[in-house]
Amino acid sequence: MKAILILTAIWLIPLYTFGLEKSPTVEVKTVTKQTIEKKLFFPVEVLSKVHSEITADFNYIVQKRIVKLGQKVKRGSPLLSLRNQDFSQHYEPRVLEAPVTGVVASIHVTNGQYISKGEKIMTINSPQELYGKIEISAVDYQKIKPNLKGFIQFSSLDGKKIPVKIKGIGTAVDPLTGTVSGELEILSQHKLVPGLIGLAEITLEKQKKYLVPEKALYYIGKDPYLAFIENKNQIKKKKISLGKRFGENFEVTQGLQENLLYVTSSPRFLKDGETVNFTPPASRDKNVKKDTL
Repeated sequence: MKAILILTAIWLIPLYTFGLEKSPTVEVKTVTKQTIEKKLFFPVEVLSKVHSEITADFNYIVQKRIVKLGQKVKRGSPLLSLRNQDFSQHYEPRVLEAPVTGVVASIHVTNGQYISKGEKIMTINSPQELYGKIEISAVDYQKIKPNLKGFIQFSSLDGKKIPVKIKGIGTAVDPLTGTVSGELEILSQHKLVPGLIGLAEITLEKQKKYLVPEKALYYIGKDPYLAFIENKNQIKKKKISLGKRFGENFEVTQGLQENLLYVTSSPRFLKDGETVNFTPPASRDKNVKKDTL
């Protein structure tokens, strides 16, 4: 008789414990639409709107460098004093003048140096008048439109984002690269220099969508459900319809209403009617999801 009572008590212990089981603590989120940005990424090079490569038109000896590196010059300003090595010119000296207004970006010769015809002498540009150049593939060409906005960033500048917009788009494909050139207007003042190589991200469009994390989904058969929190913190699962995947999230096309609370993480499977504990979300999720094409 005692043995029967002991066995009965042992079987009743799990049932008694289940009845006293505490409500699970879950993580929740408020239903709200998030911004989806469709973007394209391109390598970008910073160039000067003024860029003049000065080369020797004859054989010369450099007699004197008149300007110094970084000096501002106007069109027609003297740059170098050269001695002509052409006998037919009677070795007459010549003063090389600036073909454009700008800044002396580089000097490739020194006093007394012999330079040959066609040799690079000097570069003049304008570091205050810069733009970004990108190469657009034929596949992406129809997607890029004037005035689309985005950012450029450079590892040498700690990845800081600099706002830009599409200023111009070419109309011919380069047969060597299979790309069309595009120009970016730099919308804010930064200490950029011509020749910098970085990354451009161009935003094609922005859309508002309902997104839920994959880990929040329940499946009954093949149908997806979410566990919503209703009156008295009770669980109620409702069927939803899913759209595209965005990273670890899915778009929900049907079954959601603004400001409802749903469970994103739980220590165990939740049953309808079950009471749960949770900390209300402090604010709506304002994260922007990026869809890279």
